[in-house]
Amino acid sequence: MSRRHLARAVIVALAAAALAGCADGGPKRYSVSGAVTLGGRPVPAGEVVFEPDSAKGNSGPGSVVRIKDGRYQTEPGLGVVGGAYIVRITPMSGTAFGDSLDGKPLLPGPRVEAVEFPAADSSRDFDVPAAGQNRPG
Repeated sequence: MSRRHLARAVIVALAAAALAGCADGGPKRYSVSGAVTLGGRPVPAGEVVFEPDSAKGNSGPGSVVRIKDGRYQTEPGLGVVGGAYIVRITPMSGTAFGDSLDGKPLLPGPRVEAVEFPAADSSRDFDVPAAGQNRPG
């Protein structure tokens, strides 16, 4: 084996070990699930992004989950650590359009909410106001 191939093999092995360590070693993550509605109706598709709120001391990992038929659920081990999060909800039409299997966005931008999660498995429903409805402050 040439030095170049050996170096590549070592880099790949180290990267794989680092990724495996991240999956097994990080903080305990808790499952989050719930319903997502837009103006009271189930959101056909989209995504929910959980971003740790570093301004409130949360430095834990974030998570992204798909919305399907008005419901979402984080994958085991890929939820939240608890504490303050910024949640970004992007509701989509659910009918394939162009390159997007989720369809067209139902709002001009994501709905953003500040949420405090417990350090335990939890359920949290989100009712996103339809475009034109007043958003709470």
